Amino acid sequence: MFKLGFHIVILRYYLMMLVTIIAVTTHQMWLVPVIMAIAISAILGYRFGGTEEKGKVVRMEASPEETIRKAG
Repeated sequence: MFKLGFHIVILRYYLMMLVTIIAVTTHQMWLVPVIMAIAISAILGYRFGGTEEKGKVVRMEASPEETIRKAG
């Protein structure tokens, strides 16, 4: 969900700047919410769609030693 590579974050910033330049030069202020959505997704690193990976819990086995050793 929040796992993005650094290159994807950079590409989202480039996309944000491209849409911003287009919106300003063509005076399309209705694109501001789109720009804000792209900016927030780039900052937070949120990934849209795709499969959600579940965390896997791996239990550690006890050490084979029977005696308890003290630290130090």
